[in-house]
Amino acid sequence: MIIEKLHLKNFRHFPEVNINFNRGFNFISGPNGCGKTSILAAIGHTLNGYTEYSRHGENCEYWIDVTEQGRKFRSGKRAGSIIPVGYRKDSLSGGSRPPEEEGREPIIYYEVEEIFKLPPLIIGAQRKITYKNITGMTKETDATGSRKHYCDNSLHYLYNSVERNIKQWMINRYFIIDKDWAVEEKENWAHLIKTLPEIAPFNSNFKYIRTGRDLEPVFSIYEKECYLEELSSGFQAILYIIITIFEWIESCMPEGERCVKNAEGTVLIDELDNHLHPEWQLTIRNGISALFPQLQFIVTTHSPHLLASANKNEIILLPPSYEKEKYNICPLDKTYSGWSTDLILTGLMGVLSLDSKEYEKLVEACYKNIEENDIDELKRNYSRLESVSHPDDSILIVLKTRIAGMEAIR
Repeated sequence: MIIEKLHLKNFRHFPEVNINFNRGFNFISGPNGCGKTSILAAIGHTLNGYTEYSRHGENCEYWIDVTEQGRKFRSGKRAGSIIPVGYRKDSLSGGSRPPEEEGREPIIYYEVEEIFKLPPLIIGAQRKITYKNITGMTKETDATGSRKHYCDNSLHYLYNSVERNIKQWMINRYFIIDKDWAVEEKENWAHLIKTLPEIAPFNSNFKYIRTGRDLEPVFSIYEKECYLEELSSGFQAILYIIITIFEWIESCMPEGERCVKNAEGTVLIDELDNHLHPEWQLTIRNGISALFPQLQFIVTTHSPHLLASANKNEIILLPPSYEKEKYNICPLDKTYSGWSTDLILTGLMGVLSLDSKEYEKLVEACYKNIEENDIDELKRNYSRLESVSHPDDSILIVLKTRIAGMEAIR
C-alpha cells in the first residue's frame, strides 16, 4: 500500500491539516516543535485502536488515504469516535468508519491488517543494536500474525517502547538460506550482501563477512573486522533500518511475493539523519532507494544535508506554528541541491543565526575598539576571534587589514 494523503483535525496541537505525499521519498522538515514526529504518530494511530500516545481535542479526526493493489481506501477515525478524557486516557466510542469519498472505500482500523498485505512500517529515532546472546534459530510468525503485530505496535515502535531483535533475524537467515524452500529468503540475502558496500560511506568498504560457530555475525569496515555490536552508531543505525525493512517484508507478505526489490509499501522513519556523518547524509537517500526501489518513504529530518539530497517534490516543509484554521501542505516543487547547508538552515528550517554568540560578541568588540582607536584591546580581541574562527573568515581579513592600517599611523 502507498499513502497518498493524511488528514488531521484537532489532533495534538494541529488544527485542520491535510498533507499530500508523493510515491517515493518524502522528507518532513521544519523548526523544532512543528510536529514532524506527530505526523508519523497520526499515521500510526490509523492502524489500531490505541489512543494513549496522543491528546485528542473535541471532535478529533484523522485518516490516511491509500492505494492498495489498484483499490483506494481510507483508514482512520471520524469526528466523534474518540472521547477526550484526559492525558493518555482518551477512549474510543465505537468502531465508526472515516467519512466516505467517491471512489474510495472507508475501513475501520481493525480491518487494516486484513486488507493491506503490507501495512506501514514505523521505525523510531533510537536505533542502537545492543548485545544479545543468540542460542539458535527461532520460529517466525506467519503473515497474518505479523500484519497484526505491525499494526498493533506501530506507536510502540515509533517511541521505541518495544525492541527489535536484528541479530536474531540474521541468525535465522544463516540457518535457512541454503534450504530448498527458502528461495526468496536466499535471493533477499544475496541482495542485502551485495548492496551493503554501496549504501555505506565512501571508501568504508562495509560488508558482511561471516557468522561463525558462536553465532556472532562479523562485518568488515575500513578493512578491519568487527562484531555486529562493535559497529559505530552510524553503521548500526543504517543496518537496523535495512534489516527491519527486510524482516517486515518477509514476515508480512505471502509466500511468492517476498522479494524486497519488488515489494510495495510505506516505511516511516523518525529522524533518518540520527548518528550519520554529514557525508553519509548526502548519499543515504539514493542508497536506500537502490536497495528498496518500490517502497515509499516518509521520514523526518533536521539535516540540511538530507534536504540537499532530495529530488523535486520530495521536501514537505511544516510551518513553525498553526495559527490558521486550515493548512493544505504539499511537497515543494523544487530541489535544493545547489544551496549551501547554511542557506537551507536559514531559508528552509527557520534558523535565525548560524553564528555563535561568542563569535558575535568578539566581532562587535573589535569594531568598538576600532571606533575608540584602542589598538591594543583590538589586537587582544582579534586574537580571541581568530581562535574561534575559520582561517578564511572574511571578517578576520578585514580586521587584520584595519589593524595594519592603525599601526601604520600610530
